[in-house]
Amino acid sequence: MERLLQDLRHAGRALRTAPGFTILAVVALALGIGANTAIFSLVNAVLLRPLPVEGLDRLHVVREDIPPLDLYDAALAIPEVLDLAAREDAFEAVTGFRVGDRTLTGYGEPQRVGVATTLGDFAGVFGVRPQLGRFYRPEQSTDGTHRVAVVSHGLWQQLSGGDPDFVGRTLELNGEFYEVVGVMPPAVRYPRGVQVWVPLEVTPQDRLNRGRLFVTAVVRTRADVGEAQLAAHLAAEARRWNDEHHGGSDVKALGSTPLVEDLAGSLGTVLLVLLGAVGFVLLLAAANVASLQLVRAVARSKELAVRAALGAGRGRIARQLLAESVLLALLGGAAGLWLGSLALDLVARWQPAQQMNLTDVPLDGAVLAFTALAALLAALASGLVPALRAARVDPQAALREAGRGASAGRGRHRLLRAGSVLQVALALVLLLGSGLMVRTLSQLLATDPGFDPVDVVTARVSIPGAVYSPSERRVAFFDALLERARALPGIESVALTSDLPFSGRSDSSPFAIIGEATMNDDEQLHAEARTVSPDYFRTMGIRLLAGRDFDSTERIGSPLAVIIDRTFAEQFFPGRDPVGRQIAGGHTNGQPATIVGVVERVDHEEIGGAAVRKALAYYPHPHHAFATSYGIVVRSGQPVGSITNALRAVLAELDPNVPLYDVQTMEGRIERSFGPRRLAMLALAGFAALAVILAALGIYGVMRYTTGQRTHEIGIRIAIGAQRGDVVRLVLRQGLAIVAAGLGIGLAAAFALTRVMRSVLFGISPHDPLTFAAATALLAGVALVAVWLPAHRAT
Repeated sequence: MERLLQDLRHAGRALRTAPGFTILAVVALALGIGANTAIFSLVNAVLLRPLPVEGLDRLHVVREDIPPLDLYDAALAIPEVLDLAAREDAFEAVTGFRVGDRTLTGYGEPQRVGVATTLGDFAGVFGVRPQLGRFYRPEQSTDGTHRVAVVSHGLWQQLSGGDPDFVGRTLELNGEFYEVVGVMPPAVRYPRGVQVWVPLEVTPQDRLNRGRLFVTAVVRTRADVGEAQLAAHLAAEARRWNDEHHGGSDVKALGSTPLVEDLAGSLGTVLLVLLGAVGFVLLLAAANVASLQLVRAVARSKELAVRAALGAGRGRIARQLLAESVLLALLGGAAGLWLGSLALDLVARWQPAQQMNLTDVPLDGAVLAFTALAALLAALASGLVPALRAARVDPQAALREAGRGASAGRGRHRLLRAGSVLQVALALVLLLGSGLMVRTLSQLLATDPGFDPVDVVTARVSIPGAVYSPSERRVAFFDALLERARALPGIESVALTSDLPFSGRSDSSPFAIIGEATMNDDEQLHAEARTVSPDYFRTMGIRLLAGRDFDSTERIGSPLAVIIDRTFAEQFFPGRDPVGRQIAGGHTNGQPATIVGVVERVDHEEIGGAAVRKALAYYPHPHHAFATSYGIVVRSGQPVGSITNALRAVLAELDPNVPLYDVQTMEGRIERSFGPRRLAMLALAGFAALAVILAALGIYGVMRYTTGQRTHEIGIRIAIGAQRGDVVRLVLRQGLAIVAAGLGIGLAAAFALTRVMRSVLFGISPHDPLTFAAATALLAGVALVAVWLPAHRAT
């Protein structure tokens, strides 16, 4: 240890004598290490440790496929979750939940809070130990008599300032009262956005209904159950369901996804791509510093030769130079940790990061260990070859060459050129990855979502069902809201919808076609369902393809009507006119509803996100008087703030306890749905820009150094008649050979590596010719400038 500290003190004195070199090296390493620290922090928070749960690898999300209905990755029904909970041979605990929001009143201004209604042993699955009080028992979700709630740490702080006597108080949610029995610890943030947990009320009818698929099921497997055994248990359970409820047909199949993977979604692939990319950035920075050190070693050749002549062994010299590299890496690591934390702060302030759960990413022990490892690798990568090279110096030859000002030898030149080739290759790979993501976003932005999002503002309005009862009062409230909103100045049209596009909400509803062979209740057809008011399609700019729109005749007591989208018509009425046909299902309470129109299909979840679009049926708002929450869409050229203030004033007149929330433009909703892809584009673009700059500086430095070493030779060539153009071409040939080799290696590497990006691309191939050509031309142009400047200077 004493020798190491002594070496580091000598290294510090040596680096102080070359401040320019030290600053450049530290900055290059800090950028590389900082980028790695930031991305690894995201990977750690999303893929490695997203939840503070013991045995996280034993938690799996279970979903079902129903191929005869073209339903895949569907949620489970209540009795299916209860069936899984009975499989004690496979699972330690099973839970199901559904996430929504409710209006919280009684604590100042009304506010919307995220609520998870849970079934089964939620606390057992996630190992929940409340900070205060307790979590409710699994059996308390078996009927509607247990109105109890557990609140998040943040909501507890907000409502009571952290009062320990908050347990036992009452919360009013949508006009219903719940007793608070516990407070979650700060680290519990699952499901996302949830502030209150309450038991799911299960009726006797719910226990028999296997067609209502709305519960997200999560299981904790037993310690001795691996993935293969889990798959076997689920397959056996699905066979039992098919035998007992579907006449032995292969109607349903069960599958599972690790909870960590399910939470990450497409963001997981993006982060793995970025982690590989920042590894290239660190390698490029290390190559750049290694080139600087090789050049500096030439300037120090006389010093090192003198030390060798005075008895310093090769090991001592190599150790001293490695100590300098280690000190540079330590300085770069400290600066990189600071830059990484700044980058995470920027990500947290980025609005789409809220949808990706990236707003609170800590720099914990795992991240610090990773940063230290990155700094150590950077030290070895940048300093090992220069140190070993310098240790092999022949003292007598070095002193003679230093006296004549001779070159450093062909070997060192070959190493410098090899480093430049590597930098060009790495820069091209990053530039191509960035280009592919830019092209993907441009394709997504150019894709027609099926409606016109320009000048459309969206928000949500929810009323307490317990207060607005009977159902006629709910219809009257929303009708009054529409009527007053239409009268506002500058408003072109206003409408309601149960689920706004790109809001993450969906509702798969069973139905049957009247007059055709009807399947039993467990095998009904399924389609997405939306409840909308008249003028919704005009407000959204959705084209009517056949029939008519909803109108004022759709009232309580009038014949039921439904409008379907083009996917519904093509899937269930191929080659036939659906207008005039009738369907019946969950949204019609089993009563026949006549198809009165067909509209264009639209993207509701993610543009380009689904290879197979789901059929969609729209039902008129007055016929579904049970609904208490709607999205409101407003088409207007006025600023968002003016529209929002006007709507809030209308709501204050109708009911001051009803808030307006989740206000966004429709264009903003669409752009935020690109979150993971946009993150990949921005990050890769930044890495690519950094890589191009480092590569250009590396080429320039190497060419300037090697050209300077040939000053004597160039002078002789000019003296015997060589023209300036001849000298420029001589140097350019040498530099362009480096660039061409780097581009060739980079293209070959990119051709193989960009395949891993396939799942995050849209509308283009991982080997898109335009992107490959443009990125290669851009890097070649930058590299040409970096080569030309030393060539011009040589004349």
